[in-house]
Amino acid sequence: MASPYLGASVDQWAHITRQLVQQHPLTPALIHDAAMISWDRLWNTWVGDRNVGFPIAEIDPPATVIGYMFEKLFAKELAVRLPGAWRGGVGSEKDLHCLQNESLSVEMKASGQLGYRIYGNRSYGQVLENADAAKKDKSGFYITVNFYGQTLTLLRFGWIDSTDWQAQKSPTGQMAGLPPEVYQHKLLQIDGPYILNGPVQLVEGVGAKAAEELAAGGISMIGDLIRATNLPPRHQKHQVAARQQYQGLY
Repeated sequence: MASPYLGASVDQWAHITRQLVQQHPLTPALIHDAAMISWDRLWNTWVGDRNVGFPIAEIDPPATVIGYMFEKLFAKELAVRLPGAWRGGVGSEKDLHCLQNESLSVEMKASGQLGYRIYGNRSYGQVLENADAAKKDKSGFYITVNFYGQTLTLLRFGWIDSTDWQAQKSPTGQMAGLPPEVYQHKLLQIDGPYILNGPVQLVEGVGAKAAEELAAGGISMIGDLIRATNLPPRHQKHQVAARQQYQGLY
């Protein structure tokens, strides 16, 4: 698939991304609503039956399991909302398969680490040596999902090219990452009140010690910090940083 960014300079990327998102049938509002419902369903999932079973939250599943389940629930929600247009991908298809135009299909990438970065397998940042390894075209539309524990912290929608992924330099590294300009210009943030439910450590400059001190004062979420009154002087700078970082969301 030819990249829509081919031949474009980095300062043109944001405009191209906005056009791609505006022309795509999955609107940011639809993605937001489907994600909120799917995330809620996930954490209300019951494993087993009422005699021998438990809520999924009780076992604290690995982030990879949560990401996979969220993807499947999101795909099901799309299929219900847009029957005959979208379904979950199978085999070499993207995670969200568009039945009407395969080029509009979307890959989903989730990260349960504290932060707003997304990671792919090491193969995403390497030149593939055979067709069998290339089960999916790694260029195209992406929905990226950041979460921490049971909190959804950030959704983004845009385009990532296979050449954007950078494998870890260590020969034993298993992940590939994305450079800052991709986050800045090729992935559009999907805004919503949910972002302010993220942990305060997502605020730039708030480390583990500051987060612990804030939590002792009843401030654990970004929104708590933004709305707090009578903060100790040493934490007032964190409130200023939060209000700047998340302006427009409160």
